[in-house]
Amino acid sequence: MSRENLLFYEGDMDATLRTHQASIVTRIDSIPRDQFLNTSIEELTQHILSTLLIEPLTLYEDRAEMEQRETKIDVSGWRDRNPFLDPGPIYVAGIEVVVMIPYSGDQSFWKLRPNSWQSVFPRADVCGTGRDGIGQLQIVLSQPADEAPERFKARLDEELNNIRFYVDAQRRQIEQFNDGLTVPIRVAIAARRERLKKNEDIKDLLGIPLKQREGTPPVEPIKLTRMLVRPLPPPPKTGYQPEPGITDEDYKHILSVIRHEGRTFEATPKTYVVHDEEELRDILLAHLNGHYQGAASGEAFRRSGKTDIRIEDQNRAAFVAECKVWRGKKELAAAIDQLLGYLTWRDCKAALIIFNKNNAKFTELLSCIPETLQAHEKFIQVLSKGQDGEWEFLMTSREDDARQVRVHVFVFNIYAA
Repeated sequence: MSRENLLFYEGDMDATLRTHQASIVTRIDSIPRDQFLNTSIEELTQHILSTLLIEPLTLYEDRAEMEQRETKIDVSGWRDRNPFLDPGPIYVAGIEVVVMIPYSGDQSFWKLRPNSWQSVFPRADVCGTGRDGIGQLQIVLSQPADEAPERFKARLDEELNNIRFYVDAQRRQIEQFNDGLTVPIRVAIAARRERLKKNEDIKDLLGIPLKQREGTPPVEPIKLTRMLVRPLPPPPKTGYQPEPGITDEDYKHILSVIRHEGRTFEATPKTYVVHDEEELRDILLAHLNGHYQGAASGEAFRRSGKTDIRIEDQNRAAFVAECKVWRGKKELAAAIDQLLGYLTWRDCKAALIIFNKNNAKFTELLSCIPETLQAHEKFIQVLSKGQDGEWEFLMTSREDDARQVRVHVFVFNIYAA
């Protein structure tokens, strides 16, 4: 019997997925150096992940159609119709039914055997997907005209049950593969960053500038169906320049100091509600400088403008905290504009500290914060929703779309009736 239209028979799904995952390093290394270094780890991860995620096969049985026509059937192999085993062919009048079922997913998957399989493989003709991403599976059934019509239904149900078994087995395997991609992607990104850091160390040691390559040629991707690819930010016009910044560990500790002081404000609101924005800022500033010491002035954090706190070097900010009394959504949006408009380092981290002095309906105020931030034109994504009254957002600098700013938002309630 011909194997031409056997489904899930020829290839190994597991081997195909392993080959696909092995392309992670090549994909990461193909990103131009400047663009790679100026893109956050999270955004690199999401970009590479979007190029690797695989869409499993999906059958749309509710949109199936059928064609029926007369035909001739060779029954020389049927013992009940050819008891003397004449070599044939022996043709009789018959009926052929073609059931056409739309599907989405990569056409090649119909030939790949999943980890879970059985001794019987279904049969069907596969038509490739069009521009709309929809293909067609054609199940062809035929039998002599004098056979019971109910046989068509029984044979179709049997074939469809087999197909469903393999499609479901593939889906489980693909979902497990997709879920396991993030860790190896992050490991590969960290490995390339470490290699590039060593390259920078060698350049600094020798004191001779390296000739920079414009970028490696693109790698021909494995032809598997993927989700929408998330683009990377554009590379900086001036090329990548190493810039100092505060570590994630220091950032978390700075936020914990602000959190502790804010909770102190909330515990005794009448003590602090009498202060304006500048005075509240100065109280926080004093506590922050009690934890950190600067290289020159003895203070790591300094005042700049009316309400903000900064860590600066060469007039560029690596950390900015803006203190505001809540006066409505419009002023919150303006505060974000102000925060994102500062000259920032590539790895800038920021805090927006909001004090509620005048609004008795604090719960309603809390619902306004994420809505306003996510509606902002420079919003990228919500990084986390922490404790009550805290959020962390990833946003784009107003100066340069390649520069991104992590903004941790605090809301402290010092309202006193």
